[in-house]
Amino acid sequence: MPDDSPLSQLTPATHQRDFSTPRDSPPRSPDTSLTDGTPRDIDDGGGRDSEKRGKGKLITRKSHRKSRLGCGNCKQRRIKCDEKRPHCTNCQKRDIHCDYIPSSLEPPPIPTTHFTKPPIQSSSSFSSSTINISDVRLMHHWTTSTCHTLSSWYSGATAHQITNTELALSHPSPHLLHLTFAFTAFHLAHCRPTERTSYIALADHHYGLALPLVTSELASMTPSNSDAVYFSVQLICLLGFARGPRPGEYLAFGSPGRSEWLFMFRGIRTTIESLENGNFEGTKLRSTRTKHRPLTGLSAPPEWETRLQDLKGHITFISPASDRDDNLHSLTILEEMYRNRYEEVDSEYHVVFGWLYRQSEGFLERLQAMEQIQLILYAHFVVLISDVERFWYMKGWTWHIMNGIWEALREENRAWIRWPMNVVGWIPP
Repeated sequence: MPDDSPLSQLTPATHQRDFSTPRDSPPRSPDTSLTDGTPRDIDDGGGRDSEKRGKGKLITRKSHRKSRLGCGNCKQRRIKCDEKRPHCTNCQKRDIHCDYIPSSLEPPPIPTTHFTKPPIQSSSSFSSSTINISDVRLMHHWTTSTCHTLSSWYSGATAHQITNTELALSHPSPHLLHLTFAFTAFHLAHCRPTERTSYIALADHHYGLALPLVTSELASMTPSNSDAVYFSVQLICLLGFARGPRPGEYLAFGSPGRSEWLFMFRGIRTTIESLENGNFEGTKLRSTRTKHRPLTGLSAPPEWETRLQDLKGHITFISPASDRDDNLHSLTILEEMYRNRYEEVDSEYHVVFGWLYRQSEGFLERLQAMEQIQLILYAHFVVLISDVERFWYMKGWTWHIMNGIWEALREENRAWIRWPMNVVGWIPP
């Protein structure tokens, strides 16, 4: 079928028929003779002029010399190159670079302006010639994953993701950055059990670098470092959770000795009290206290109100007169915490630690001394801690603390913690 496309009409045919010759005429043989019948000399193809001798007119053909020295552009286009130097005529007409131009005649490259960035001043004094890939990985995991495990709400996690990170990077002392890395390394140890040992070692490394610096800033808090101190003690308390249960550490008391975690937890209260007294105006503390809608109410433990009322009568009866009011005040706070948790008032699971936060110094001292009434009240508080075990850094603490309380109680007082033991599902070993 003939091609009737416009392109076929514009493209000359390779073998065009001579319409001056009739269709039925025999094909014309090559003309090998002159007009008078004298044989024509055939060109031998060697590039020499072919002279036509005879009685007729002398016919010559322009010599043709084959060459393989044409420029690359002409070879690619399959056209004859005149091989002129420094550039052939075809390339000159097309205004393109010719292969014949030597490198010394090529136009110089257009100069580009190079901007040199000034070195970034890091609070951690990183070397400008090296990048600590381990720290980069920890920072990436902190901002993309770990910070979101600190709150039940996205806005709460954003406060850690942005405010805490910016503060860690801008503070002159690197301790907040090291604490952030330590907490993130513990998270990775939890997420990647096969690499747990190496990540725990990394967390201990960063914590060891941070602790001396934090201690010095706690002793001399000023308006310029109050935000960093506040976030530091928060992270240290979280690190105490993330490290996991350890023999002798039961958060609110230690056996033997004192609780390291409670010391840092009380540091939070000291910091907040200083901020709220108006001594350090312009801090970011208030901006981190975002109000959220209440959490969905959890299933309340059976008969919790009745059990706490029974406990109130027992405390009233056995408490020394000097401690009775303080002990009953502690129970009142505990009842409030139960009600807020199970009647959809709390906006975060962590607010249950407000029970410890609001205790008097005398009560905490007696709890550290493992006095019996304080231990019984603490066992009833552990029921609320069990709800917080939904967070990775609280795993295992409920049973561990209950075991420590059981060991510290005298036999005659253990019956008073049977109800919280049943609620959390712990049995004596």
